[in-house]
Amino acid sequence: MLMVGVLSDQNARDLVSRDGLEQTLFVEAGAGTGKTTQLVTRIVNTVLHRDVPLSAIAAITFTEAAASELQSRIRVEFEKQTLTDDPTHRQRAEQAISDADLAAISTVHGFASRILTEFSVLAGLPPRVSVLDEVASQLEHERRWDHFVDILNTEPQFDELMYRAAIIEVPLTPRYRGQASFKDVAGHFAQNWDRLADLVDTAATGELPPIDFSSFDRAVGALSAAADSCIDPSDKLYGYLQRIIPEMRKAGAITDPHRKVRRFQVLHRAGRTDPKQKSRRIVWGRSAGGAKGKWSVDPSDVKDRIDDVSDAVSAVLDAVSTGVLDQLMRLTATEVVNAASERKQNGGLEFHDLLVLARQVLRDKSEVRQALHDRYRHVLLDEFQDTDPIQVELASLIAATPTAEPPARWQDHVVEGGRLFFVGDPKQSIYRFRRADIKLFLEARDTFSATDAGAVRLDTNFRTVPPIIAWVNGLFSAAMPEEVAAAQPRYEPLHAGRELTSGADHRPLVLGGEHPDPDVKAGPLRIAEAADVAAIINEIVAGPERWPVEDERTKQWRPARLSDITILIPTRTSLPFLRDALVEHEIPYRLATGTLVYDTQEVRDLLAVMRAVDDPGDTLSLVAALRSPLYGCSDVDLFVYHQANKRWSLRSMTPDGLSDDHPVVAALAHMRSLWEQRWWLSPATLLERVVRERRGFLLGYGTQRPTEVWRRLRFIIDQARAFEESNGGGLRSFLDWAELQSAEGSRVHEPMLPETDDDALQILTVHGSKGLEFPITILSGMTTKARGKPNGVSVLWSETGQPEVKLRAGVATSEHTARADIEEEMDTHEKLRLLYVAATRARDHLIVSGHHKVSKQPDETYAGRLAMFATEHPDLSRRFDPADDVADEELTHNEPLRAVVQSQSHAVQPLIRPVDGAMAERENWIAERRALLAPHDTPAAYSATAIARAVDSSVTDTDTDQLPAESDSSPTIVRKKGRAGSAIGSAVHATLEYIDFDNPADLDPLIARQCELHAIPDATDAVTALVRSALDSAAFDLARRHESFRELYVAAPLGDVMIEGYIDLLVQTPDGLVIIDWKTDSASSPKEIDAKLAAYELQGATYAVALEESTGMDVVECRFVFCKAHGAIERSVVDLTAAKQRVRDALAVGLTAGGPAQSDEGAGGDQVDSPGFGSTPTDTTSQPSLFND
Repeated sequence: MLMVGVLSDQNARDLVSRDGLEQTLFVEAGAGTGKTTQLVTRIVNTVLHRDVPLSAIAAITFTEAAASELQSRIRVEFEKQTLTDDPTHRQRAEQAISDADLAAISTVHGFASRILTEFSVLAGLPPRVSVLDEVASQLEHERRWDHFVDILNTEPQFDELMYRAAIIEVPLTPRYRGQASFKDVAGHFAQNWDRLADLVDTAATGELPPIDFSSFDRAVGALSAAADSCIDPSDKLYGYLQRIIPEMRKAGAITDPHRKVRRFQVLHRAGRTDPKQKSRRIVWGRSAGGAKGKWSVDPSDVKDRIDDVSDAVSAVLDAVSTGVLDQLMRLTATEVVNAASERKQNGGLEFHDLLVLARQVLRDKSEVRQALHDRYRHVLLDEFQDTDPIQVELASLIAATPTAEPPARWQDHVVEGGRLFFVGDPKQSIYRFRRADIKLFLEARDTFSATDAGAVRLDTNFRTVPPIIAWVNGLFSAAMPEEVAAAQPRYEPLHAGRELTSGADHRPLVLGGEHPDPDVKAGPLRIAEAADVAAIINEIVAGPERWPVEDERTKQWRPARLSDITILIPTRTSLPFLRDALVEHEIPYRLATGTLVYDTQEVRDLLAVMRAVDDPGDTLSLVAALRSPLYGCSDVDLFVYHQANKRWSLRSMTPDGLSDDHPVVAALAHMRSLWEQRWWLSPATLLERVVRERRGFLLGYGTQRPTEVWRRLRFIIDQARAFEESNGGGLRSFLDWAELQSAEGSRVHEPMLPETDDDALQILTVHGSKGLEFPITILSGMTTKARGKPNGVSVLWSETGQPEVKLRAGVATSEHTARADIEEEMDTHEKLRLLYVAATRARDHLIVSGHHKVSKQPDETYAGRLAMFATEHPDLSRRFDPADDVADEELTHNEPLRAVVQSQSHAVQPLIRPVDGAMAERENWIAERRALLAPHDTPAAYSATAIARAVDSSVTDTDTDQLPAESDSSPTIVRKKGRAGSAIGSAVHATLEYIDFDNPADLDPLIARQCELHAIPDATDAVTALVRSALDSAAFDLARRHESFRELYVAAPLGDVMIEGYIDLLVQTPDGLVIIDWKTDSASSPKEIDAKLAAYELQGATYAVALEESTGMDVVECRFVFCKAHGAIERSVVDLTAAKQRVRDALAVGLTAGGPAQSDEGAGGDQVDSPGFGSTPTDTTSQPSLFND
C-alpha cells in the first residue's frame, strides 16, 4: 500500500502524539484515521518524554477486545524502546513494561471495578466484589420479576390495580412471544436505575382513585340538550342523534365501573383515528346533515357536542391507563432500586452497578477523589462517542482539582491542562440503545476543546481507497451539511491516505434501483435485493482479477477470494431472504454475529428437541423435532404413527401395529430417555447427548457448509455451558434464556471464530462490524426505513430525567407523545450515522444496494438515498446490471462459482470424486421430471375467488390475506391461522358457527374460548361487539325462523372444472335457498361497503351456481352481513340471476385466469376479515334436509 506524501492533518497528529502532551485535547477522529496508533504514540511519548509512569495513566476504551489490543500495542512499542541508545528512555521503557500488566488500560466498566475493589469499604461494599456477566444478570432479572409479579397478584392491596391493568390490557408478563408487557418496562428501568430516584416510593400501595365518569355524563347531557334544538326532525343530523344518543346513555347507565370502562374500550376501538389529529380518536362521527334552517342553534355547535362525547370517552380511558401506569411505574422503580441495593450489599454487581457506584463513591468521598487524582495524572478516553454518559463524570471527578464539595455538574469542574484526553468520532455514535448520547459528546467537545487547542480533527483515512472516500464524502456532505444542535454533527470530509495502484475500477457499485411496481411489498423487494447480491458475488468469484484486494500480509494486490467478502445488514429482517439467495446459488457463507446463529435451522432444530424433552405437552416442538434431520421422520411416518396412536405424546408406548424400529417410535424412545434423565443432566450435557447420539456433526455433511453446521452446534453448546457457569438452573431456565438471546438487540457473548480451513464470505450486523474493516464490503438490507416510530414498548427519558412509558397505542404516560417526536428525530439521525459506519468498513471495494420502491421521499430508506445519490453523481459510482455481467462472462447459474470455490478451498477433499457428467445428468433428470409433471399442473378444483377473477379480471383477490409490508423493528407474532385471514375474523366466524341459535344469550364463555384458541385473549371485547351485531341482524333472524346449515361444504362440477368451498350460513326458505356470509372487514361507511360488494358479488354467484348444480334447488338470494360494533349492515347481490349467468357463460368457454382452489385456512378475508365462502368443516354428523328432497 502506497501512502500519500504530506498528510493534510499532520499538524493535528503531531499535536496529539508529541506537541500537546500537556494540553487537554478533544480529538475528532474520522473512520480509518489511525486513532489507536495516535493514542498509543501519545501514551508512549508521555512516559518517555514527560517522565510519567505508565501506572499513572488511565486509558479507557469501549470493548474488552479494544482494551486488550491497546495494551498489547503499547507493550510492543515499549519493547522497541528498550533497544534505543538513550539510557533514560531505555530505563523508562523497561519500567513501563513491568507496569503494563497492572496498568489501568481497560473498559470503563473495568476501570470502575478497579476503583470499587480498592475502595470497597468506603463504597459500602463487602470485601469481595464480583461482577455478574450478561447471562447471570438476565437470569436474576427473570427471577426477581417473576417473584414481583407473584406479589402483585396475591396481595389484596393490589387487587384494584391488577383488575384495572387487566381491563386496559396491560399484561405484566407476555403471554406470547413479542407481546408488549410491563416486564419490558422493568428491563429498561433496570438498565437506568440511577435515574429512578424521583419515582421510588417505598410506601407505594398501588391505591387508585375512583374512576371519574362525570365528564362523559356532562357531555352526553349537553348533546341531548343540543338535540332538542332541532325544529325539523327530518334533518339527517337529528336522525343520526336519535340513533347514537341511546347508545351513549346505555353505556353511561352501566353501574359497575369496570364493566363501564370495558364498554368504553369497545366503543373507542370501534371508532377511527382523526385524520387531522392522529393522536385523537373519533368514537362517534359528526355525521352529515345539519341544515341551518332546521335548527334553532348553529348545527356545527351540535356536531361539536358529538366530538365532546368522543373526547370524554378518550379522557376516561386515558385517566384509567395513566393511573395504572403511574402506580406500576412507582412499584417497579422501587423494586428495581431495591434489587440494586441488594446487589450492593451482596457484592454481586452488574455492569451498570459498577459505573453508578464508582461515581457515587467519587462524589461522596473526598479522600477517594484525592487518591485517584494523585495516582492518575492523565486520563485518556477512547471511543468516547459510544460509552455511557457516566464515564465523563468519572473522568472529570478524577482529573479535576480536588475540592471539599465537587460541583454538581461535570461541566463546572476545573481541570488542569493535559489531564484529560478525549478521542472519538461523533459520526460513529450508534449505541443510543446502550445509553450512548450524541448530545453529551457534542457538549463535552464544546466544554473541553475550549480550554486549550480547540477541537482537533484527524481526517486522513488510511483504510479505504480514494474512489470510495470520494463517494463517502459526497454522500454524507449532502446528508449532514450542518451540525444539528445536540443531535447530529456536521460531516467533516475525509482525505485519502492511500494511493491507488491496482489499475482496477474501485468506485462503489450500486445494485438495483427504483422497483417498477409502485405497490411492491417488502418481501418481493428484499428478494430482488438478495438476488442481486448473490449475482454480484458470482461475478466476483468468476472474475476475481477484476476485483483486486490488497493482501494484509504482503501489502501487494492480488485477486479477490470469497473470504474477502463481507455482507453487512442493519437488522435481521432481511437475513432470511439473503440466506435463501446464497443457498440457491450455492455460495458458502457464515454468520459472524452470535445473535444471528439462533435463527439458523440447526440451532432451531436442536432447541425444538430440548423444548419437547422439557415439556412433553408441547406437541408443536415435538413434531418439529421429529421432522428435523436429527430424527428424520417423514410426513408418511408421522401420519402412520398418528393414525395408530391418535395423539402426540413423548410418554406414549408403542401403539399396536407398529414395531419398535418404526422411525417415530424409535425417535420418541430416544427423546423419552432424555426426558427421564433431564433432572440429573445439565442443559449442555443434554445438548451434547443429542448431537452425539443423533449424529449431529455427521449430518452436517448433508449440507453445503458442514463446517458452518459444526460451528453453530459448538456455539450453542458453549452458550449452555456459560449459562450453567452462571448458576443458571435447569433445562427450562436455559430455554427461556435462549429465547432472550435470540431477540433483536440482545447482548450475546459471541466469539464465533471461523474454521481455519474455511473459505466463505461472512455476514455481520452493522453494529457487530464496528471497529472492523473488510476488503470487499456489501451493504444489504438497505430497504430499511430511516425514519419511523419503533414498535413495542417504549421508555423515553425527559430532560428532567422523568421516564415516559408507552406500552401500545392508547396506553402511555401523558408526556410520551411529545417526547416520542424528539426521539424519532434522534433515531433518524442515528440511522444515518449507522449508514456511515457501514460504508466506512470498506477497504478496497464497496457494493451497496439501491433497491427501493417508488416514493415521494426517495431518501426515506437507505437504498432510496443511495440510489438517488448515484443518479445525481454518476461519476462517483457505477451501476450493476446482472444480465450484462452474466452475458459477458457466459456464466451458467453457479458453475463458475462452484469451480472457483473448489479451486480456492483448503478443505479436505472428498474421498469419492464426483462422477464426470453427474451434474449434467441431474439437470437432465430435473428437466424430464418437470416435463412429466407439467400436464398435471392444472388444478383439480377451483375456489370461488379464482373463478370470479377469471370471469372479471377487475375482481380483487379478497380471499387472500394481504398484510401490509412489515417494518424492520416489528416483532413476529405467530397466531393460529383459521378460516379467516385475521385472528379476530376467525374468532367471530368460529363463535357464530358454534353458537346456540335458540339460546344465544350466554356468549362470554364461548367467545373467551375462541379468543384463546386464536391467540387473541385481549380482543374479547372487539369479538363480542362484532358477534352481537351479527346476532342482531335480520339475516340471523331469518336463520332462526327457518332450517339453516352452518359451515356447509359445497362442491359441483361445472364444465371442465370443479368448484368447492364452504358457506358460512345457508338458509332453506319456502322461496328457495339464501346464502349468508359474515363479514368483519375494515369497510365502515356505506360507500366502502358498496365497493367491497362489487368484489364479492361474483364469488357469491359462483357458490350459488355450485349449490344449484349439486342440489337442484334455486338460490334466490346471496346476502352479505358486514358486522360492525355499532350494528350490522346488510347487502345482497343486486341482480343474482345475471351474476349467475355470467359465471355459467365463462365456465362454458373455459377458465382463462385464476388459480387453484385455496384452502381458506390460509386464505381468509381482508385485513381484518374472512371473505366467507370458505371455512374448515367442523360438524358433518347430520345431513341437511335439502339433500333429502
